[in-house]
Amino acid sequence: MTWSRRTWLAAVASLAACRRGDRDRLRVFAAASLTEVIAEIATLYATEAGVTAPETIFEGTSKLAAQLRAGASADVFISADRRWMDTLADEGFIEADTRVDLLGNRLVVVVPRDASTTPTDAAGLARLERLALAGPEVPAGKYARAALDHLRVTPRAIVDGDDVRTALAWVARGEVPAGIVYATDAAVEPAVRVAFELPATSHPPIVYPAAVLRGAHDPAGARAFVAWCRGDVATQRFRAAGFTQP
Repeated sequence: MTWSRRTWLAAVASLAACRRGDRDRLRVFAAASLTEVIAEIATLYATEAGVTAPETIFEGTSKLAAQLRAGASADVFISADRRWMDTLADEGFIEADTRVDLLGNRLVVVVPRDASTTPTDAAGLARLERLALAGPEVPAGKYARAALDHLRVTPRAIVDGDDVRTALAWVARGEVPAGIVYATDAAVEPAVRVAFELPATSHPPIVYPAAVLRGAHDPAGARAFVAWCRGDVATQRFRAAGFTQP
């Protein structure tokens, strides 16, 4: 796995913050596309389990992985793809017996809600001046690039965001005419609308694996949280947010 200087600098900048704070509660590292739903899940879990709500930290999966490799302290990691989880597993960062494929998702093309023109198919993306994607190291960016390659579409210019939410924000502000994001991201941003959905066969399956991290501050609590995320209450909330089952 290749790590860019930018990714490492971001990891170092965030590391001190990850080492500070109240470590009497669970700390969950989760992909940026899970921001709203995992924050809600954490609150529901705390209420049902009678514990303090877990601390939730959201960024692009590649940045979170970099922070963990640099020594950041966390109990649970939820990745937006299997590859990053595989990398951390190979390097001994996770408890292998706790790993589960938690969620799935879909890729969509979004445009500003008031856009006067809208691409209606993949070929239309090639006619856009710019297309916003998550960066090439970020799962959403990898899935999007795989889809473009499969569909033989070459955009005039790609604008790379640090994570999928950055790409979404650019489209929402009208700074970029379109972007490729997860369907669940489009659902939480009222300033965009979905132009069309990319075929599931055009990219690898979108899978969010979760696992307890080796050396977790609260191993039992971390295992309990991962297990709860697979229960009925959490599954209903994930489905309501638009996530699929892998």
